[in-house]
Order: sequence, then structure tokens, then C-alpha cells
Amino acid sequence: MPAKKKSRPGARRHTSRSQKAGRPLFKAIAAFVLIAAVAVGIVWGVRWLSEKKTPPTLASHQRATPKEPAVTVNPPAEKKVETPSPAPKPAGRDAGAGIGAEKPAVGKPPLYEVFPEKKPAPKAPAADSGSLHAALPPTPPEPPAPLKKPPRVAIIIDDLGHDRPLAEKFINLNAALTLAVLPHSPHQESIARMAHDRSLEVMLHLPMEPVEYPEVNPGPGALLASMGPDELVRVLEENLRAVPHIRGVNNHMGSRLTANSEQMYQVFSTLKRHGLYFIDSRTTDESVCRPSARLFQVPFSQRDVFLDHLHDPVNIRKQIRELVRIAQRKGEAVGIGHPHPATYSILKEELPALRRQVEIVPASHLVRPFG
Repeated sequence: MPAKKKSRPGARRHTSRSQKAGRPLFKAIAAFVLIAAVAVGIVWGVRWLSEKKTPPTLASHQRATPKEPAVTVNPPAEKKVETPSPAPKPAGRDAGAGIGAEKPAVGKPPLYEVFPEKKPAPKAPAADSGSLHAALPPTPPEPPAPLKKPPRVAIIIDDLGHDRPLAEKFINLNAALTLAVLPHSPHQESIARMAHDRSLEVMLHLPMEPVEYPEVNPGPGALLASMGPDELVRVLEENLRAVPHIRGVNNHMGSRLTANSEQMYQVFSTLKRHGLYFIDSRTTDESVCRPSARLFQVPFSQRDVFLDHLHDPVNIRKQIRELVRIAQRKGEAVGIGHPHPATYSILKEELPALRRQVEIVPASHLVRPFG
């Protein structure tokens, strides 16, 4: 029999050493796996317990939410804010309301609060901020459109100075009439002072030569075409001193003189020195008053309508309406009337309607300085 082969002592010692070295590593891995398993188990156990307790709490909260009126913030009575899309009522509340419960309007646009001008909106408390943010802010009010100014009208009453009681009636109309007083007339001073005390504007009604002269006489203090420059200026200065409180001048007759450039230059140079305005009564289409006023830089305007060329009441009303029509078209107009009883009566009747359509102003408000 062959002899048994003896094992080498060194080889056995090598095997036992490698086995001893691998045991601690295995134990460490096993311990780590065990600890990880325990940790995962604890985490899943805690999560399972929390999930088991959470649903009843959420469910109870969800059931309580629609039934709690305190959650919806109701603003004060005078400040009813309506949201564009209000939340629908719960089914349970509709069922309790009964068959005859009123249904909300469908298809109407939402209404937004407009705060009154005298009551500013109160500030919402901090607890209501969440509910108020859901409402749209009020639409800011549009700025008011600029008011359109009414057309302006000046009404001049000519030929005053002879009939004081009738002049007082015109003054007592409490309208911003302009009174044109004739120079060297019996009541020139008393009428002018009375008008001035009532804050009415006074003018000199300057007599000038008409085409029909001498058959038609313009009266005392008339400026005539036959006068030389010195005489014409002297008579004009006397007329200006005769009537107190005058602010301007308009011509009485003058269809011939107002067409004479040389003499109108003398008139306007004198008015310029006194700081007076001039209103052309337009007794002729050949008047040179406008270019003369432009040359001497005298504030100027001219008549648009004679109110009582005919003394018929129907015609006077017609002329007042024509004055309004021109003022509405041009923005302003000048009307001239005379101290006739019919003119006073019709003007008194028409003043309320006239004031609703135009603004009655003194003649000085409608003159224009040239340049």
C-alpha cells in the first residue's frame, strides 16, 4: 500500500488564519443589515400610525367647513362687496331651504361697490384680509369732463337819459345789462350813478351825424362831418365828461360819420388816451370803425342784433332768439335794445329762459384788444 501523504503544517495554518479574518466582516454586515431593518420598521410604523390618525381629522374638518358661518367674512352693512363668482351653496343647505327657496340670478354681470364721496371706505381688519382679497377692487371713478362754458351775450340799452322811471325798470331787472347814456340829457348823471351803484356797466352813447342829417338830428353833442379836427375833439371831450362812470362808447346814429376814416381816426385817438373801448352799432355797412380801432389799438366789438328795430312784441321775441342763435354759433353776441315799454316787458318775460341758454355779461367782457 502506498504510504499516506503527510499534510504540510504551513498550509493548515494559512487556511485557519483566513477563516478567522473573514468572521468579523460578516458580523459587521449582519449587524448593519439588522440595524437598517429595525430603522425601516420604525419609520414605517410611525408613518402607519400617523396615516391612521390623519384621515378622521381631515374628514371632520371637511365636514365642519361648510357648516361654519364664521369662516365666511361678512363686511359691514354699508359696504356690501360682491365677488365676481360667488361659491355655490352646499347641497345640504339647499335641501333645508325648501322647494320655494329663491334661486340666484343667472347671467347678470357682477356688481361692484362704488364708494360714496363723503364716506371713505373703512379699512378691513387683518383677519378679513384673505376674504377681501378675493373681491375685485372697486372701479376708480372717471374724472369729470370739463364743463362747457355757455355762450356769452351782452345786451346794451341805448338812448337812456330822458325817461328816468323806465331806466329804473331796466336797472331793477337784476341782469348784467349795459346802459348807454346820451350826453347832455336831462337825467344822464342820476341814471349813470344809479346803474353804477347797482354794479351795472355804463357807456357813453355818442351822437354822430347820420346820412339823413339835418332832417334827422342826432341831438346835443353830435359829432358832425363838417367839424374840423380841433372842434370834433373838443365836442368829444365834453361828451366824455358829461356822463360819469363810463367804461366805453358806442355810436348813436352815425351812418355818415362812421364811414369817414379821417374823422374816425380822431375819435379813436381820443378814446385811446382815455382807455375806453368802442362798440360799433353798425348803422351802415360802410363803417370803418374796425380798422380804425385796430390802428389805434382800442378794444373793439360790434352789434350783432337790434332787438327792437320794430316795437312789435312778436318781433322782439324773434330777435332775442336770433341773438341766442348767433351766440351759440359764435360763442358770443352783442344785442342792442332801446328804452321802450314793449322792450322792457318782453325782456322781463324772456330773461329766465335766456339765462338758461346764455350767460349775460357786460359789454366790456366781449371787446377784443387788437395786437
